[in-house]
Amino acid sequence: MAKVWTFISVVALACGSAACGTTSQDTTGTTKVQKFYDYLSNPGSAEHASAFTAIAAENWESIGNYSGKNKTRDAFKGQVGGFAKLIPDLKWDVQSMYQDGNTVIVRSRATGTPVAPLFGVDGQGRSFDILTIDIHELENGAIARSYHVEDWAGALRQLKGPGAAGTPPKSDDGKAALDTVMAFMDAMGKGKMDAMSALMADDMVWHNEGDASLPWIGPWKGKKEIFAFLGRFSKNVKTTHWENKDVFASGDTVAVFGKMKLRTTTSGKETKEFTFALRAKVRDGKVVLWNWFEDSFAVSNAFHGK
Repeated sequence: MAKVWTFISVVALACGSAACGTTSQDTTGTTKVQKFYDYLSNPGSAEHASAFTAIAAENWESIGNYSGKNKTRDAFKGQVGGFAKLIPDLKWDVQSMYQDGNTVIVRSRATGTPVAPLFGVDGQGRSFDILTIDIHELENGAIARSYHVEDWAGALRQLKGPGAAGTPPKSDDGKAALDTVMAFMDAMGKGKMDAMSALMADDMVWHNEGDASLPWIGPWKGKKEIFAFLGRFSKNVKTTHWENKDVFASGDTVAVFGKMKLRTTTSGKETKEFTFALRAKVRDGKVVLWNWFEDSFAVSNAFHGK
């Protein structure tokens, strides 16, 4: 797998999970973040709701809506209250947690059995089990914001049952999606634009979060916008270190976790090693989503010469 990713030094990709732990002796962040998942696993508990309020900043934001309509702390608590009624057995199991400075990355699985239609799908007593990835940023001893992605599309396929439209064959178990993502990376590393284009859905979305003053931050949709973004990124940034830690594939979703360092051409500054997470989705053999998470604060500081 590591050989596939050598292309990063050619095209600096903007797009873990290591064993649960931290890069320092400070485990305060992971302790607080765990309370967030305790709350999700006990959505009807006033005690856990209170504990969440205590560790989340007053202006905390839940960031996971591509429209930019982020949830406030109170709005999120209202949503979790809805989960208590809709999915009373909801569990959010943390499988790996990694802290790097004020950033905590979590890989988890969400399971549950809806007692009413979920996003319009009546599961008729079926359960779901999906992969989730979150990045929590801490400020002044509290969680300031949480970036998150969940495979709700996969949950709906499971609720629809075997044979439902869009349900990948069980024997595949994500291999086809993984092969497509790896082929896309290989083409990018070799500079084969035609091969890349052939593996991209016409409505593909590439989404990077971070400092809006950086020329490569923001969502792009469609091949024209994405190729323009890649050109800007490769002119501004060079990857000096890349290390994959974990790669997972399930159905149409591929997740990659690892460590990296970047140097910007504008300032010549290099970041310290930081963690990254990637979530890619494949549809009909083509990449339709590339959702990238990194230490945007460290990258912004390097770009601005701080």
